[in-house]
Amino acid sequence: MAETRIPTPRGVTLAGTFVNPVDSGDAAVLFSHSFLADRHSAEHFDRLGRLYRAAGYATLEFDYSGHGASGNEIITLDAEVEDLRAASGWLADQGFGRQLVHAHSFGATVALTARPTAVLAYVLSSPTIGPMSIDWTQIFSDDQLGDLEQIDATSIPDDSGSVRRQFTISKQTLVDLSLGDAHKLLDGLEQPTLIIHDSVDEELGLVTATQEAFHLLPDGSRVEIVSNARFGAGERVEALDAPSLEWAHRWVPVVRPQR
Repeated sequence: MAETRIPTPRGVTLAGTFVNPVDSGDAAVLFSHSFLADRHSAEHFDRLGRLYRAAGYATLEFDYSGHGASGNEIITLDAEVEDLRAASGWLADQGFGRQLVHAHSFGATVALTARPTAVLAYVLSSPTIGPMSIDWTQIFSDDQLGDLEQIDATSIPDDSGSVRRQFTISKQTLVDLSLGDAHKLLDGLEQPTLIIHDSVDEELGLVTATQEAFHLLPDGSRVEIVSNARFGAGERVEALDAPSLEWAHRWVPVVRPQR
């Protein structure tokens, strides 16, 4: 296991954890965490990483800018898209030119927007494929909403136990979170994509949005629904294991070097 620092073109440095098992080839899994999370994704990225490595994949978990131990940044989709491309490029420079992205929630939006050239397939849990109606007054305080209106930025305390003390968002952040566009996210996508939804996604209408956009997904893509799981809360996250690993084996198989 190696703690690594990844530079981005705009000068913000990303913090990550790279692990290369002794029997790996040139295939790697790149994890993409959600909004206001970090590389561990409530620890279930760590567990999935162990699963992928046992199958011979190298793994890279990293903190998006403005998250975890990475450099400070106002959190926006554009910044995270650059981050993911930088992380994928770093992996390719290490000799891992065949990659699968495993993304959760807003991390899936980033992945579908970024489309790093080395990525051959996607596993997306709880993605938001279409627009969402969000009542921000139920999420942010009056002071935070006032800051967004007056100075276009506000801080959110990080109470997750991460090394980060706070996140910084802007009005653009709220636009990025709520105005998903299926055509922008999926038009021209060529990489086979596995989408796995949970029971919360059903309640929020995310499953319906995915089903309505399914015709835009590339051939070979699949959608699964785990009705008794809540991935974001860490409930039944093990339901991700078998389909994710099967997807990796199918589309980004480990090719071990000749001895």
